[in-house]
Amino acid sequence: MHTSRVANVMRAIAVCAIGLEKVLARDLAHLGFRDVGRSAGRVFFNVGADSLAEDLTKANIGLRTADRVLLVVGEFKAFDFDGFYQGVASVPWERYCSKETKVLIERARANRCKLHAQATLQSMTQKAIYTELMQQFRVRKMPETGNTLEVRIYGDNDWWQIVIDTSGEALSRRGYRRFTHAAPLKETIAASMLFLSGWSRARPLVDPFCGSGTIPVEAALYACNMAPGLKRHFAFELFPEMDGNKIEDTRVFFRQQMRKDIRTDIQASDIDGQALELARNNAKLAGISEFVRFSSVDARELVPSGNRGVLLGNPPYGQRLASQEEAHALYRELSPMLERFLNADWECGFLSADKEFASTVGFEPASVREIVSGQETIYFNWFSGKGGRKNETDSGSGDA
Repeated sequence: MHTSRVANVMRAIAVCAIGLEKVLARDLAHLGFRDVGRSAGRVFFNVGADSLAEDLTKANIGLRTADRVLLVVGEFKAFDFDGFYQGVASVPWERYCSKETKVLIERARANRCKLHAQATLQSMTQKAIYTELMQQFRVRKMPETGNTLEVRIYGDNDWWQIVIDTSGEALSRRGYRRFTHAAPLKETIAASMLFLSGWSRARPLVDPFCGSGTIPVEAALYACNMAPGLKRHFAFELFPEMDGNKIEDTRVFFRQQMRKDIRTDIQASDIDGQALELARNNAKLAGISEFVRFSSVDARELVPSGNRGVLLGNPPYGQRLASQEEAHALYRELSPMLERFLNADWECGFLSADKEFASTVGFEPASVREIVSGQETIYFNWFSGKGGRKNETDSGSGDA
């Protein structure tokens, strides 16, 4: 049995939608973290035990494509409940909890383990944590009047990881989107679309279905090198051993990296006037309104301005807004617009809930990536080059 500290290194986990692990690994690398392993929806990386405040701040503030950041606080082998209890109790919980902390065992997952009853694992974990904390703080009962510490349990072949959440609210909650339209796109998915497209601020960007503005706002934040988490706080900031000065120093570093002396061409349009007003307000709250041009345009009438730009869209689709029949009718009507942009040497990416989006719109995609976000499966359809029409297309997954 041991905690996850080895040679002053601890293991952290960045969580993302399934299918975006490679994108998240590149996001981590940009911040100076190296992924040391991946599984479905998770990328593992190391943080310094002696620089934990700085590293957790950097990951939570700077990651654009992660849904949250978890920290592995204990790892051990256990074949029975006595061994499991001792393993949980061996974690130095006073580093993460105050006397008032409420401990919530958020989930327990066991794969090929002798112990597999979720409810029992959760109750035993909570009992072990509270017993250790009551001894540490010399109290008979934990009042649970303070912040909540979320704990997750993962078991694989009788090897157990005890993991805590460092983010609090999901990292997609940037703090700027106070106004939403029907079925808003998650910010981390929008940022992933930008990374998948290879877009940079030197290239024009068009979003013909901007809704409440998630794609253009995320693009402008990226163009200005504005870290997405600067406007909010995180659960780990309340851990007793966190150094507030180091956290603030890291925030200052990110603020110093921001640039407003840039030129970029980001255009966002929608046929819904109410959605456009929400998008404009969100852009102002994000502090980047001067970098996005909003307009009321029917997507079917759009024409490219300039060459070699990127079009990214999240058109209404059956699962969330229109019926499937209405969505298919819209996809077919988008075909002339897509042809105009491809012929102008633009690259185009569309999200859809339908695997047959490409065949409906009438062009063969360069790739189609399946993304599983919560209970929803969506597809990122990528069109590149002067594509030729075809009646049917193979919509197999793009490289992951």
